[in-house]
Amino acid sequence: VATVDEHFVCATIDWWPQGKCNYGSCSWFHSSILNLDLTNRLLAEAVTALAPLLIRLGGSLEDQIFYDVGSSATTTTCKTFTTQNHRFGFSTGCLNMSRWQQLNEFFQRTGSLVAFGLNALHGKERIDNTFQGPWNSSNARDFIAYTASKGYPIKAWGLGNELSSSFSGVTLDSRNYAADVDELQQTIDEIYGTGQKPVLVAPDGFFDAYWYSQVLQQTRTDPALRAVSLHVYDLGPGDGKNIAARILNAAHADRYQQVQRVLRQYGNGAKAWVGEAGGIYNGGQHLVSDAFVFSFWYLDQLGMAALHNTAVFCRQSLIGGNYGLLDSNFNPNPDFYSALLWKRLMGEVVLNVTSQSLNSSSFHTYAHCLKNARGGIAVLVINFSNNTQVVLDLGLESQKLEYHLSSPDGNVQSQRVALNGQVLEGAKSELKAIAVEGSNPSKVAPLSIAFITLPDAFVPAC
Repeated sequence: VATVDEHFVCATIDWWPQGKCNYGSCSWFHSSILNLDLTNRLLAEAVTALAPLLIRLGGSLEDQIFYDVGSSATTTTCKTFTTQNHRFGFSTGCLNMSRWQQLNEFFQRTGSLVAFGLNALHGKERIDNTFQGPWNSSNARDFIAYTASKGYPIKAWGLGNELSSSFSGVTLDSRNYAADVDELQQTIDEIYGTGQKPVLVAPDGFFDAYWYSQVLQQTRTDPALRAVSLHVYDLGPGDGKNIAARILNAAHADRYQQVQRVLRQYGNGAKAWVGEAGGIYNGGQHLVSDAFVFSFWYLDQLGMAALHNTAVFCRQSLIGGNYGLLDSNFNPNPDFYSALLWKRLMGEVVLNVTSQSLNSSSFHTYAHCLKNARGGIAVLVINFSNNTQVVLDLGLESQKLEYHLSSPDGNVQSQRVALNGQVLEGAKSELKAIAVEGSNPSKVAPLSIAFITLPDAFVPAC
């Protein structure tokens, strides 16, 4: 029913400096693009385990970044962010090319690709809650040209962060933004020439059907936008109440269907991307978005997004905030293993799943062709119920390999996770399946998640 990109599972690294705090929690300690320890062995092991991993570099401060390169390079020190009475509470910042080289050496070592969000506000004037005037693309052009000359692994260039609605405090006129997108596409075409080139992904904002449709209609270049990105923070702020309970209510969002409706009407073949999804804005919530319970949200979002033809899904964050796949010591949080299992088992072809259960609202199922196994399928089952086991008869006789995720101590807000009863420790943990005869039903315990694979299902679509 749909297909996803080979780099569907994606994670973000943000610009936030360690002085970024929310609700008294300062959870961005040495996790930014500018100060992340790229020599850390645990970090490299985690990213390599997810390889090839698409990493989106961006976030709220991307529209305050200067690239220290080319004709606009500074003769003075390339300054980092400082606390100021400025947008988001920080000054402008600067990326120098020695740090950019270090980042790209890390990406090449770990088999990663990059989607980089460019500063869309350079040269614009702020008037009240809007930015007006033409985009000064000279600094971005110098940076793209330098990056291309080095052969760095860029899959996508983006333009701006959360400028599509007033939710983040400012907005851009859609016609103005469309003209800037056209200029960026022309820049990419000129620099990369006729060979393989990065895709332009935009606008990386909160989905507003009218604003998005206006941008799609107003871009003039051909091809226009091929990747249309949105951000997902549907669980409210980091100081919200009862978020874990709301996750387990298993409500389906129709956001992805809304995006597809706009793309069918105005997208001219464009694919949807989720450029940033942390669920809980303002840094997440400790013991929710860094705990096992968040896998119920994360995997459900991956499943829904894929089902509705979303090509890429970038999790906020790889590290940083209270929603990292890794904690501040570079050790995996439970969602790291959820991402790893999805990456290893769920292929690019999405299949339709129907259930004859009378109580399917308490569990969600998604199916894909099995990764690297012709004819095989992988089924994801998320059991939101706290007292009812899911018994699944897939109607296929072939042997099953099953991976059951659960809380080792019965507490869904634990920061530890067990796979088939064994607690997982470290990015190099072996992900061992249990074999189940095809004639036996699969049983998914309450408040647990299972990936069920049938390598020899011989499904024609796979």
